[in-house]
Amino acid sequence: MACLVSWNCRGFRSKVCHIKDLIYEVHPVCIALQETYLKHADIAKIKRYSLVRKDNENESGRASGGVALLVSHDTPSSVITLHTNLQAVAVRVMFSNLVTICTLYLPPSTSVDERDLNRLVDELPTPFIILGDFNGHSPLWGSKNTNLRGRQIEELVNTHSLCLLNNGEDAYFHQRSRTFHSLDFALCTP
Repeated sequence: MACLVSWNCRGFRSKVCHIKDLIYEVHPVCIALQETYLKHADIAKIKRYSLVRKDNENESGRASGGVALLVSHDTPSSVITLHTNLQAVAVRVMFSNLVTICTLYLPPSTSVDERDLNRLVDELPTPFIILGDFNGHSPLWGSKNTNLRGRQIEELVNTHSLCLLNNGEDAYFHQRSRTFHSLDFALCTP
């Protein structure tokens, strides 16, 4: 059975050992990473995995956000070129049939245009899975309240008849407020 992993790693280079341990233990076909904190000039490699990434640097040249997909060399795959300003990358992976895997990071402090989300979904060949850190709150995926980002994602799910892959468990602990949240989840075509 094919295994996919999604992880907001908060720094690829500082988590390379953890990523290698994860690969050794789980043997995933694909690892979707968010908040990689890589600059364009940074070299990042993992043996026997291809790395597809989109780096993000702020105005001062400091790495912030960023996404990457690690894809096993044992699985046939091809990169999908996305035409989006969103922090997203995608690949087509051959399981029993072709499936598009996309990783997405939506920073909490950045406003997201619903049209950009719709265009991203329209660009992805079906069937697809979007794994990511959406930074949105909604009871639909286990949050106690709903914010604007949550409403945008609810609308995306409804507009495109997407399935939400989440068991409602909290995946993030906010240090300052000392509260748990469900911000990371997956969406897919039926």
